[in-house]
Amino acid sequence: MDEAQLNTWEGYVDWRNRPAQKGRHGGILAASFVLVVEILENLAYLANASNLVLYLSRFMHFSPSTSANIVTNFMGTAFLLALLGGFLADAFFTSYCIYLISAAIEFMHMVNKTKFKECND
Repeated sequence: MDEAQLNTWEGYVDWRNRPAQKGRHGGILAASFVLVVEILENLAYLANASNLVLYLSRFMHFSPSTSANIVTNFMGTAFLLALLGGFLADAFFTSYCIYLISAAIEFMHMVNKTKFKECND
């Protein structure tokens, strides 16, 4: 066995389709980066969810219990749609195609909900 085979990950390639080298690809640095990004993403998501309860109760004039219920329904729907998107990306489409579909759905939602009706209370 030569030295080049000892220093590569068997079955893995880099972005140029060359064998991945053990010292340059993967490892603790890549895993740490993924872990930190996931933690920060969830922190931002939960901060926005808690602020959404205040927004719904103060500005949209929902009761606090209804506001909390709306936010938990939103969070549950978001998590289930993530699972559905992952399943569809793995089973039927590519992940890029699912990304484009979800971006189009999000854009249509943003266009539809850009201006709220004013409350006259």
